[in-house]
This record gives sequence, C-alpha cells and structure tokens, in this order.
Amino acid sequence: MSLDWQILEETKKKWYRKGLWRGILISIILATAIYLFSNFTNFSSNFSHIARININGIIFDNSEIVEIIDNLAKNENVKSVLVKINSPGGTVVGSESLYVAINSLSQKKPVISLMGEIATSGGYIVALASNYILARQNTLTGSIGVIVENQNFSELSEKIGVRTDTTKSGKIKGGQNPLSPLDPLVKINNQKLVNYSFDWFISIIKKNRNINQSVLELVSDGRTLTGGMALDLGLIDGIGTEKEALKYLETNYPDFKGLPIIDIETPSKKFFLNEIINRISIDSLKFVPEYTNSLKLLSLVR
Repeated sequence: MSLDWQILEETKKKWYRKGLWRGILISIILATAIYLFSNFTNFSSNFSHIARININGIIFDNSEIVEIIDNLAKNENVKSVLVKINSPGGTVVGSESLYVAINSLSQKKPVISLMGEIATSGGYIVALASNYILARQNTLTGSIGVIVENQNFSELSEKIGVRTDTTKSGKIKGGQNPLSPLDPLVKINNQKLVNYSFDWFISIIKKNRNINQSVLELVSDGRTLTGGMALDLGLIDGIGTEKEALKYLETNYPDFKGLPIIDIETPSKKFFLNEIINRISIDSLKFVPEYTNSLKLLSLVR
C-alpha cells in the first residue's frame, strides 16, 4: 500500500515537472510571438517593400513622427512610401515639420499621399510634400490659410466681477487677455503673424503645384473643396485609393510591382490629448491665451 502511494506521488511530481516546463516553454513562445508581431516594422528592413504611414487628427510638432519619416528615407529597402492623411490641419510649426521631413523623403524615393475623409489646411500641406497626390471624389481638402483665434469673455467677466491684473514688459506681451476687450495692437500684430505664415503656405503651393495665379487667388480665400474640385483646379493629381497608387508605382517604377506593403506604426491619436495636457501650466489662466493664440493651419469645417 505504501509502495503504491509512493509510485503515485512520484508520477504526480513527474507530470507536474513536465507540465511546468511545458508552461514555461509555451509562455516563452507566446511572448516571443507577441514581441515579434508588435515590433514587426523593426524587422521590415530585411527585404524590399513599400512602407505605409498614417497622419491622423490634429497636427502638432511631433518629433517621433519626423524621426520615423527620416528613418524611412535612410532605409534602402523602403522603395516607396504611402502617406495616408486624415487630418483637418493643426499648428503651423507641426505642419511645417511634417512637410520638411516628407519633402526630404520624396527627393530620395517616390512618396504618394492618399487623402481620406479630410486633408484640409495643414493636412494639405503634408500632401504637398509628396510626389503624387490622390484623393477620394468627395474628400474635403483645400481650406488654404492661417488662423489665430482669441476668446473674448470681457462682457461676462465684467458682469461677474472677475479680472486679471498683469505686469509685463511690453504692451502686447502675452497676446490678448480673454477677460479684456480686444486690444487693437494685439490684433495688428496677429494679422502680421498670419500674413507671414500665409505667404509661406502660398509659396510651397507655387513650388509644388503647377497652377496659374488666377486659381491661386481663387483658393486663397480659405474655401473648402472636394477632391473632385481640387483635381479640376490642379491642386491634386488624381482621384483614387491605394489601388490607384500602386498602379501609379507599377507604371512609373516597374521594379516595384508586387512588393509587400508594411504598415509603419506612428504615434496614436492620443497624442492630441497628451499635447493639450502638457501645455496646461500651473497657472491655469496662463494656459488660455497661450493655446488659443497659437498660429493654426486648421480647417473650420463643421
């Protein structure tokens, strides 16, 4: 009886040890598979391919995306890049940084921009940096211009008896106080800022699109256009999706036919929320003019 019990216990221990090692082995395999899957793009440089990146949401200056684009330019196995854009625009600096990075990339390998539901203002600037621009027939684009917004709560603050007392080095230092009536000097200065950035916007349209002055003057009022309207005006190159983009590559770069497309992970849409949180200072009132006075290349389509 005692012997049978000992044999049973030894058998249990043996199966336990086997099960333990199996569990450890399976866990290692699963962990490795998850790691390889989540970091697949890190191994994509081992073979020739077409890279695909996404520019989504409000555009801010984002060094992570710029670094990703720079790495694509350096990677010899990346033969072409598809840039999918679904953005109403963003800040001037954010749009500029993406334009500069993608423009540099497009000088080394073909870059095709694919406009989604919306690619207005700063989103259109991103597209301008590519070698070829495609949109849907009813994609919203255009909205060429720059905007500075100031909230005016002066009447409300007067009614409830709230004001801010500020000590500053110059009359327009800090911009417009939202609790005070609009300062004419601030408005004049804001207009100068807008005009400067707007001239830059127009200059890169002239540089990248072969359109006449009359068309440029027409769209310079900030109007929003559909993809079809933008094509008629020469602001984009065609109507289509990724299928048409691949046809363009096969026609102009036959060696690229059949290359796999690899998605390159970019920072998520949470970046917009994180950016706003990061901009909030300890003095909450200071946050309001700092954020709302920023130069924006942002579509006001609602």
